[in-house]
Order: sequence, then C-alpha cells, then structure tokens
Amino acid sequence: MISLRETERVALVKLLSDDDPTVLGLLKEQFIEMGTEGRVFLESVVQGNELMARRAAKQILHSLRQRDSDEVFSRFCVEDRSRFDLESGCWLLARTRYHELEEAPYRVRLDDMARELKERLTGRETPRATIEVCNRYFFRRLGFRGNEDDYYDPDNSYLNRVLDRRLGNPITLSVVYLLVGWRLGLPLQGVNMPGEFLVKWQSPQAQFFFDPFNEGQMLDREDCRTLAERLGHHFTPAFLASAHPRQMLLRMCRNLQSIHTESDPVRAEQLGRFASLLTPA
Repeated sequence: MISLRETERVALVKLLSDDDPTVLGLLKEQFIEMGTEGRVFLESVVQGNELMARRAAKQILHSLRQRDSDEVFSRFCVEDRSRFDLESGCWLLARTRYHELEEAPYRVRLDDMARELKERLTGRETPRATIEVCNRYFFRRLGFRGNEDDYYDPDNSYLNRVLDRRLGNPITLSVVYLLVGWRLGLPLQGVNMPGEFLVKWQSPQAQFFFDPFNEGQMLDREDCRTLAERLGHHFTPAFLASAHPRQMLLRMCRNLQSIHTESDPVRAEQLGRFASLLTPA
C-alpha cells in the first residue's frame, strides 16, 4: 500500500471542503479505489480542525460503510438456502443501518435471557403452561411490548434496537421469542400470516398459536381465522404454515421497504433488492 504524500493529503482536504455534490461524488469513488488507506485518511480528517472537510469526510465514510454492509448482507441473502441462520441474518440486516454494530453483546444478552427463563421453568409444565411462564418473563419481567404508538418506526424492524428499547413490531417481537425459545429447545415456529405474524408451538403433543405483539395472547385455529378475516383476508389453512427463516427475513425487508418508500426512496430501492435476493426462485 502506497502512503499518501503530504501534498496529496492537503489537496484532498481542500477538495473535501468543496460543497459541490459532483466533487464529493468523485471523491467517494476515489476513496473506494483507495481501500483501507482511504478510510484511514477520512477518519483522520474527521478528527481534524477543518469543519467543512470533517463534515464531508463523515458523509463519505457513512456512505462507504453503508456500501460495505449492504454488500455483506446481499451475499448472505444468496448463501446456501438449506442452512439459513435467521439470527445471523437479523444482525447483518441491522448492520445495514447501524454500521458499527457489534453483535456479540446482543447474542450474550439473548443467551442470558434464555438462562434466566430456564431457571423459571421446571420442565414439567404443559406446553401452554410453558408459554405462560415465557409470557410473564418477556412481557411482565422484561417489559417487551408492541410499539403501537409508532408502529412504522424503522427501529421496530432492527433486532438490536428491539432488544435495546424492548419495543417492536409483530415479526421482530416474534423473532426475539423464537431465538430465546430455540436456545431452550422449545418447538416454536414462526407463522407468516398476512397482516400479522404469530408464533406456534408445534409438537406431537400439542399445536397452538400465540401473538407476541399482544403479550403472547394464545390463539386456536378459529381465533386465527377470526383474526385473518378481521384484517380483510379470506382465511385458508396455508396462513398457518410454518415460516422458513428466509421468509421471516424477507418480510422484515419488505416492511422496511414499505416504511422508506416515501421518506427515503433510495433506501427503499436497496431494501427491495434485498427482498428480491431472498425471494425463492
């Protein structure tokens, strides 16, 4: 790697101080070609005293990190479909918005939740009683709840923010429930109903459904039929099929795409590309 000469550094700082969007666009492409050295230089400018250059350097660094995280998530979306890891996908999706996200502390948090919940279970509970214990833990002890006040807040769709705020939408609250439940070996599956997302207990002994967005309210098939019809859908048994983790991540991307359609069309377009990569051929 060839180091920048001082004259080149001075010239780049001067160009970064130019507020012409065309100049900044060309600089962005130059820094992409420079790779690691370009990023190190931009980070040094961010720590410098030139206000306009600092602002532009932050903007370009954000754009480069966005590009990197989008590329990593795109590669994940087309990886081996038979071994799709929902949790890894959720962290990579979150990193497309929170580029500096460290997933390890959040994984530990989920591990701790599973450990604490295991201490509350005797192993002798019926399936429904098991979910009642889980509901008390998630919704009373920890205070997770559906974000009814700001349903379309993008943070409702990013797992790190759901864990931080204990607020989410139907699918992300279900994902938290699933990730903790799977750590405990519970036979839980996602249910990708139109207009709603549920979780079901699926074992030889029992099948029933529950709604993490509504504090784990338990439902039978007729309740699900009523819910679907209330949401304006003609119910079919396929609504209650188990959702593949890829389908769950796809729905999260589509939710975000819809949220950003008017406020940030460029981001909405990228989220649409993610969705197309996740859509079965």
